[in-house]
Amino acid sequence: MTAFESVSANLFILLALSPLVTPILNLIRGSQFNPEGKHVYLTGGSIGLGRAVAIELAKQGAHVTIIARKEGPLKETVELMKEAAATRKVKSEQKFHWVSADLTDREQAIRALDEASTLHGGRVPDFVMTCAGTSIPRFFTDAPIEDFEWQMKVNYFGTLYTVHEAYKRMVEKGVKGKIVMTSSTLGLVGLVGYTSYCPTKFALRGLAESLRNEGHLHGITTQIYYPGTMFSPGYETENLTKPLLTREIEGSTGLTPEDAAKGMLKGLRKGYFAVTTDFDTNFLRVAAKGVTPYANIGWDYILGLIAPIGATSFLWEADGKVLKYGKKNLKKEL
Repeated sequence: MTAFESVSANLFILLALSPLVTPILNLIRGSQFNPEGKHVYLTGGSIGLGRAVAIELAKQGAHVTIIARKEGPLKETVELMKEAAATRKVKSEQKFHWVSADLTDREQAIRALDEASTLHGGRVPDFVMTCAGTSIPRFFTDAPIEDFEWQMKVNYFGTLYTVHEAYKRMVEKGVKGKIVMTSSTLGLVGLVGYTSYCPTKFALRGLAESLRNEGHLHGITTQIYYPGTMFSPGYETENLTKPLLTREIEGSTGLTPEDAAKGMLKGLRKGYFAVTTDFDTNFLRVAAKGVTPYANIGWDYILGLIAPIGATSFLWEADGKVLKYGKKNLKKEL
């Protein structure tokens, strides 16, 4: 065997074994997200993903405060959390509370944090998880400017107000806490029909990546979840305005909020900075990785070798469908 062949063989072996590196490190480090006994502050906890996450946290022994605007669904979620906690083999005293607030209003966001801390004996949240969001898909020319403003207000500023205030309180009290934001597959790729939505989710990615780095100053961890299509009440609402072209490109596959919540928490336990729960979104995460931590060093590297090809294929397919739609429909309008 020549020197070149020897080096090539060793590199191949290293590449083949590299996917095992991260799982071994995870076993050594243990769970990186253990909510048992922690005060978890969860926005958007009344329906959809937020409700599913709240129930899973209750099963894992957390004290949970959920925040949303409508009192009825909030109360229902609290009852569901109590039922979930009752199924635990090892029982412990858990506190479940709700706070009604419009988190797009900074003063109400601050007030909600004040109330949550009071309900937990003045305790600053250990974990802050933001699941509130909205989507109003339309063609760019059909979308009123108010759609852009509202979605940025809900998705970005609604998250920012909570995270900014909670982070400052963690620093003040010396809490080595966790911040978990929810973006979207569309925080990794732009798509027709989502010109008013994608920028809000891209903005959350920038916030999370910056805060992840700065968090080393205070021992505060930041992670971000990129869910794909989720069959939630929000999905049903967005389909009322979603162009047929957008639906065609998206496809019909997706996850229930319950499956998404379980997958999200699994990724958080592994310590992933960017968490995904479906192959397509994970592929896009690698293709649009930028300067972010690896999830699995080996698989990310291997996937990264083919990501440019796959991303280009998706781009051609999406552009092709848009061009075909335009030729078929815009000519009719003219």
